[in-house]
Amino acid sequence: MLTRTFIHLTNIGPQRERHYWDEGILSWDDLLAKRDLFDDSPPVPLETELTLSRERLAEGDARWFEERLGAEHAWRMAAEFDDGRIAYLDIETDGSPGDHLPDGAERPGGTTVLSVWDGLVARVFPRGKDLDELPRYLSRYKVLCTFNGKSFDIPYLEQCFGKSFFKGAHLDLRPITKAVGLTGGLKKIEKLVGIERPKAIANYTGWDAVKLWGAYKRGRRDALEPLARYNLADSVNLQAVLRSAYNHAVALHQLPFRRFDLLQEEGVNEAIERAIQRLMR
Repeated sequence: MLTRTFIHLTNIGPQRERHYWDEGILSWDDLLAKRDLFDDSPPVPLETELTLSRERLAEGDARWFEERLGAEHAWRMAAEFDDGRIAYLDIETDGSPGDHLPDGAERPGGTTVLSVWDGLVARVFPRGKDLDELPRYLSRYKVLCTFNGKSFDIPYLEQCFGKSFFKGAHLDLRPITKAVGLTGGLKKIEKLVGIERPKAIANYTGWDAVKLWGAYKRGRRDALEPLARYNLADSVNLQAVLRSAYNHAVALHQLPFRRFDLLQEEGVNEAIERAIQRLMR
């Protein structure tokens, strides 16, 4: 919980933060009440920084906290914003420009299908249909969550929509999971944390997604549904992986933070079916 986090404040690092927790200082209010524990005067008054922190939190300014926390600790934002304000996003592509695919063809790279999940609503954006709506759709969210997105998803989306297509914070789960001992690709980590995919798509890979898109573009409209279900599984499962990684980090570092409930939220399957129905109508 961000109100128990102090390392975004001037002159407070992990060791000093730990000292405060050990002294029973577990909130911004506690810290302000016991400011005498500072053995030096911070360059920015504590009251000023905490007032600004409260304002930024009230405004949902996740980007500000991301910049202050740094990549190593930005995962702490998860519990604060996983209330419908995180967009869990995954994309499928047809290969990078000039890639030689197994059938020997060269195809232009680009996003083919993309899905977004926020814990309540799922949405699929196929190329050539409503993919152009994505930046406006994402503007309602404060955090973007991907797996390996800094290296893969984000460069593709920047190619489509420009560098500023999303103005909020970004949590890339790949380094976050690796830091707590959950290594490998998304599907391997899903198994490590107990996530099972629907049998119909359990063995699908990224190459299957490329083939399904190719079939769809050749006129097989029925190929779009399994492609969308495969992509939706990725985006939906990102939420459970983030929650699991968060809990692992809290336990590993013995942090005084509330842990996530890892039980699957009710209504996930219904939300997926609504997204599929909207896509196929």
